[in-house]
This record gives sequence, structure tokens and C-alpha cells, in this order.
Amino acid sequence: MKAFAKTKLWLTILTIQFTMVFSGVSNALTIDEAVEMALENNADLQKQQMNLQFSQEELAYQKSQQFGEFDIVANYGHYNNPHTLIPLTPNAILSDPEAVPTVEDLFSTGIKYEVPLFTGFAQQRSIEISELEKEMAGVAIKLSKEQLIYNVKAIYVNILSLQAQEKAQKDYYIALKYLRDDIALQVKLGKKARVDELKAAADQENARVKARTSEGNIRIMKASLAVLLNSELNSTLEDSTMEMGTANKKEAVEDYKQLERYRYAVLDVEKNIRLEAKSDADYYPQIDFTAYYGHNYGPNDDSNTNDGDWNNEEDWMLGVNLEWTIHDFGSRKATKRKAVIRRWQSQKDQVTTELEIQKSFKEAKINIQLAMDNYLSAQTELDLTRETERIEQIRYNKGAADMDDLLYAKARNQIALSQSITTRYDYQRSHFYLDYLLEKGENK
Repeated sequence: MKAFAKTKLWLTILTIQFTMVFSGVSNALTIDEAVEMALENNADLQKQQMNLQFSQEELAYQKSQQFGEFDIVANYGHYNNPHTLIPLTPNAILSDPEAVPTVEDLFSTGIKYEVPLFTGFAQQRSIEISELEKEMAGVAIKLSKEQLIYNVKAIYVNILSLQAQEKAQKDYYIALKYLRDDIALQVKLGKKARVDELKAAADQENARVKARTSEGNIRIMKASLAVLLNSELNSTLEDSTMEMGTANKKEAVEDYKQLERYRYAVLDVEKNIRLEAKSDADYYPQIDFTAYYGHNYGPNDDSNTNDGDWNNEEDWMLGVNLEWTIHDFGSRKATKRKAVIRRWQSQKDQVTTELEIQKSFKEAKINIQLAMDNYLSAQTELDLTRETERIEQIRYNKGAADMDDLLYAKARNQIALSQSITTRYDYQRSHFYLDYLLEKGENK
């Protein structure tokens, strides 16, 4: 019975452990899931997508302006002198003056159509500018996605790095606790001095504070990640590792002009060229076509023999209007100069973007190599400090070394371990940055 009870107890413990393990796996948030959540929920990205919708509506608006507009119009006016319902020639009035309706209260209703015939090519330039702005909005969304993906991945691995360091610090704290307990026993037996116990206690407290600091930094980083995901971060994070030195060596794209970041600068130049061309429209005449059809209403005034009777007259017109500014005291010239300056600025920005892309690629490749070198160096240092700690522990146990030597060796090993953790995730983060520059983060 006792054997059966013992077996049942072990089965229960194993079941609980497996449940905890598998529930942890199922609830852990992977780095790819975090990216997917950010792309779906991030508020800034959604706002950027609204900019694309806005630019689409602006393009539709500019195109519709080519076809003019229909308006329903209505007017009422009270005059101090009688008016005819519609303008009449003297002959029309003299042929039957008593039959001419005259009113002081004049009503009119009708429909009007206006369309520009010639705008100095401003209308066509506006459409071209709107098309470019729509294209730029699409590029901006792509760039925003790449930036968001990099930020999520960078914060994600930062959290993993801090968690690994927190665990290492807690393990270090436990190791110091065992050392302190052992020294305390040795002090009671008179084999060690009280000062050794105090030194171990001081280092133990320092390790506890560092572990608490790491824990606080993790909470801060998780809050930052939650903002990018636009969601509460309640689940744990699944570890994301990249084997050192096995990743494919990535070179900067030979034709950086294929990158969306460079394309955006080119589109901005083209947009400002169109704006400059649009400013020339002020030097051309503006020609509009107008058509109107309606009726005028009103009661005859008391000077008319048919006083009080309501009359209405059909009223329509077709017209072409030309307006051409011949002098504006330098206003058009100033507008033109401003457009030229904006074009110059965008061309300088294009050159700057080109140089920044080249610089960023060089920097990213160097950082990857440095991260690899730092990791290998940290691993070597970790192996050496671990062996040094082991030797100092033996020497201390034999009385050949003092407490300062042992604690210094342990601290050096802990620092090397922390550096090893940091460099491993730095290597991964540097690859994420290169993916961001290559604009391949979304396809990873």
C-alpha cells in the first residue's frame, strides 16, 4: 500500500509538471506572433493607413474637378425700386409696357453648371501631384511597417536578454547565500573570521538589488512592447535564439535605388517638380464655362396695373469667362520662387538619403561583426573566469586565499556571464537591424 501510494504521488507530481510545461508553451508569445499582433493592432500604423485613404480621396477629388459641378441656386431680394423679372430690351418694353411684370420682391430658382476650360495646366498638375502623394502614402506605410517590425523585435530580444540576466543574477544571489551560510557555520566553528561573513553578506545584498533592478527594467520594456502591440502583455515570451555565425552573410544591396526609403525621396522630388510647374499656371489666363437655367418669380408692385399678381419668367444663359492677371506686384514671382526652393530642398534630401543608406549599411555590417567578436570574447572570458572562480574557491577552502579574492573571482565570473548574455542578443538585434535596412523584415 505504501509503495502504491508513493507511486501515485509521483504520477501526480509528473502530471502537474507536464501540465505546467505544456501550458507554458501554449501561452508563450513568440516573436513572430508579437510582430503579427503589432501589424494588426498598432495605432500609429493604422493612422498611417488612414493617410493612404485620405490621399485616395484627394486624388478622386482632383479628378472630379475636371468635370465641373452642378448647383441648385435660389435667391430672394427686396429692391427699393421696381425691377423687371428678367432683363428686357427697350423695344420689348415699349411694345406692351403694361404687360411687363415689375416687382420689388424678386425670387429666383434654377440650376447652374460651371466647368473650367483652361487653368494654365494647374488642374492636370494637381492630379499628378495627388497621384504622387497617393504613391508616397503607400511607400510610407511600407516603411512604417518595417520600422514597427524592427522595434517589436528589438524590444522583444531586449526583454529576453534582461530575463536571462535576471535569472543569472538570482542564481548568483543563491550561490552567495550558500557561501554565506557555509561561512557562518565556519565562523561558529572558529575556522573563519566574522569579517568574511560580512563581506559575503554585502555581496549577496548587492546581487539582490541588481536582480530587482533587472526585474523592474523587464516590466518597463514589457510596457513599451505592449504599447507597440496595442494590447496588454499578459503571456510569457518564448525564447528566440539565433545560432552564432550560422546566419547567411548579407551584403548591402547593390542597387539601393530599389529601396522604398530611397524611392520616397525620389517621389518627393517629383512632387515638388509638379508643384513648381503648377505655380506657372498663374501666368496663364483662366477660362471657365457657365450654364444657367431657371425662373424668376415675384408679385407685381403697386405701379403695375396688375398689382399683386404673381408672375414668372424663364431665364437661361450660356457664358464663357476669361480672367488673366497682368500685374500682381510680385505675388506670382514669389510663389514661383518658393516652389523652386522646395524643389531644391527635396533634391538635397534625396542626396542625403542616398548617403545615409550607404552609411547605414556599412554601420549595420560592422555592428554584426563586432557583435560576433564581442560574443566570442565574452565566451572566452566566461570560461576563464569560471575556472578562476573554481580555483579561488579551492584556495579559499584550503586557507590559501582570502575572502576578497574569492568574491572578486565570483563577481568577475558574474560580469562575464552577463556580458555573454548581452552580446548573444546584441548579435540577434544587429541582424534585425540589417533586415530593417534591407526592408525585408515583413517577409521574415
